[in-house]
Amino acid sequence: MKKTIIALLALSGLAMADTYTASTPGKSGDSAQGNYYGFTLAFDNSSYLTTDVPSDTILNLDSITLLSRSNGSSDDMKVAVYEYDADGTVGAFLGTSSTVQFAANTTFTLTFDGITVNSSDRYQFLYVAATADDSTLGTMEGYQAAAVQWGTSVTNSFSAQIPGGWGTYTSSGLNSWEGIYVPVTTVTLSTPVSAAPAVPEPTTATLSLLALAGLAARRRRK
Repeated sequence: MKKTIIALLALSGLAMADTYTASTPGKSGDSAQGNYYGFTLAFDNSSYLTTDVPSDTILNLDSITLLSRSNGSSDDMKVAVYEYDADGTVGAFLGTSSTVQFAANTTFTLTFDGITVNSSDRYQFLYVAATADDSTLGTMEGYQAAAVQWGTSVTNSFSAQIPGGWGTYTSSGLNSWEGIYVPVTTVTLSTPVSAAPAVPEPTTATLSLLALAGLAARRRRK
């Protein structure tokens, strides 16, 4: 019976995808706050994020947690995700997050569905109106029509290490950023189901467990 239980646990483990987190530190003496239009990041860069995310791996983008500034107000918003484009426009549009309503000094978690990323590539996370339609966000003009400022806490704890061009956007034109600041952020990612170990069909798994149980019973009789 003990072996049967071990086998059951092993089979159930096959269905579990690997999960990863990457986080900037919380606010410090070198922090700042204000309204921003978004930011750029890559998930496996240890000079930007405290991370256990493997390099050059395709992963699901599951959620991003942001810390709002300590006072003021902002429009309701969601995050539009794009591949990074260095020419001051949006890159290829990947999708949007759930929506949040601003409240001061609050941690917000925005969730994503169906977005996959390469952990080593840089991405644009741009704040847009909660009512923005995904069909309009694929162009720079569509993004700018939906762009909103969002009050976020940022830190420059990594200011000496941030790669050139990384930072927080200060205009909806995406041609200006504060490269010494990055938002207080936690990202969660997971291995896509297609990349996880195959899970046996229910019938196959059941037959396997019954066979193991039968072997265990025979050994007890002997």
